[in-house]
Amino acid sequence: MKLGPRRSILCLLVLVLLSSPFSRIFAQSAPLDLWSSNTQLSIRDKSTLNYSITARTGYFEVYFDSNNNATWADTVAPYAIHTGGKIRIHGYLASPLVGGPYPAIVIGHGHHGHGDPNEAMLLASFGYVALSIDGPGQGLSTGPPDTEQGWISVEKSMNVPAPYVSYLYHYAYAGMRALTLFEKLSGLFLNPLRIDRTHLGVIGASMGGQFTYYINGVDDRVKGAVGIAVAGDWRPIAFYPGAWLYHGLYYYTRNGLRSGLDYLNTVSNYCTDPTLTTFLNYFDPIAYAPTQHGPLLTIIGTHDQYFTVPAINYTYDRIASAGTSARFLKRIMLKPNGKHGILRDGYLYTDLYEVIQVIDSWLKYCFKNGPLPPGTPTVRMEAKPTTMVFHVTAPAGGSPINQVKLYYASQIDTRPSTVYDFGYISLSWNGVEYVGTIPIGKLPPAGPPVTPNNIIYLASVKDGANYTVTSKLYYRSGVMAFGQGFLPIIEHYYGDTLPVPLPPHCP
Repeated sequence: MKLGPRRSILCLLVLVLLSSPFSRIFAQSAPLDLWSSNTQLSIRDKSTLNYSITARTGYFEVYFDSNNNATWADTVAPYAIHTGGKIRIHGYLASPLVGGPYPAIVIGHGHHGHGDPNEAMLLASFGYVALSIDGPGQGLSTGPPDTEQGWISVEKSMNVPAPYVSYLYHYAYAGMRALTLFEKLSGLFLNPLRIDRTHLGVIGASMGGQFTYYINGVDDRVKGAVGIAVAGDWRPIAFYPGAWLYHGLYYYTRNGLRSGLDYLNTVSNYCTDPTLTTFLNYFDPIAYAPTQHGPLLTIIGTHDQYFTVPAINYTYDRIASAGTSARFLKRIMLKPNGKHGILRDGYLYTDLYEVIQVIDSWLKYCFKNGPLPPGTPTVRMEAKPTTMVFHVTAPAGGSPINQVKLYYASQIDTRPSTVYDFGYISLSWNGVEYVGTIPIGKLPPAGPPVTPNNIIYLASVKDGANYTVTSKLYYRSGVMAFGQGFLPIIEHYYGDTLPVPLPPHCP
């Protein structure tokens, strides 16, 4: 489950299959049993933080105890289970210099990454107290290492669920302990860091995006969230040739798929192995989507190599409110031609500017009573003898809509370093809806001519409050879904030259 080169929030802000019917057999629901009331009491216990803060130039270096009685599995032989381990988290905290109190946001990094003081200082410059943490075993934090085997280790006894052994559990736990640290620090005399403990948030990219879904799906203290380069619905993703999930299981976890032999914390058969079922039930972000607490913005590229379409659509459909926020909203920003890093080579500054504006506007809505974002647009395609007519319904938010575009393509090919599959047309308002036409047979920037039988499209709306909100992704005459005959072309797994295994086959 190697997610490629680390793209931190800093990168985003500073530079900013066919699925068989079997794939739905393992029903997934929010795994709240993992986060019992007793566990949440432990997470929120301020008396056990044992924190320290050291002033540095422009930020503070922070340490705090996350879990002093943790259980995790070895990620290499002999794959033993360790109990009573101590996880102490290191991070970088920055606060605006004057004023406040300010909303406080914990930042999660990507797979194999670590925290960054520049991320914290950047968010502080926008008017937030920010804490960028090193995940367990990463950077200067202690605990289990962030590895593919660490993710899939969800058992203490073979094929008996114990998801609290997984690295992803300890990462989310640490993020929620960071929220508790905010609460503790806000109670210091005169609140020197100017933290508003009633306005806490979470943001992260890649594995940090998963972190965002997990925490916002569990912790009712979260009042705003941004998940970047993340989607759920992981089981059917693996049925795409070259999919990250299957490749990662095949080569980067304990040898099960290649040998067909089952061991502790091993996946020996993608279709039936209980270890995989436990992993997906507890750590596929879609399991947390129905219980999101703070308003959630998801930003992801149409050409994300790891969280591929149409999983993006299905995850968005599943997002719902846990009922704790009267201001709950969900929105999606699909970045046309964007890969896992969101920002496109050759377009870094224009993409950066747009992403900064959208995140800033979203956080203002969540924490500062900022303008309502536009509604999620919907698209209807009408095929005529020589043209395709696109009808877009785009509800305005708190500011007038300035621009509506229809992005279109005939393929999704993630292999080029810079993708050009999507072109666009500007749509016109006819008094009822936004409308535009594309001739049948028109050549997009890359790929074959578009027809009603191969066209891929989405609507993008911009308004006066600097929001960019998009529709879901469409294919042919409706919303893209698994099993429609569409296949993205996925580039070779990043960082290795191992053969790409054939996707699993479930009878």
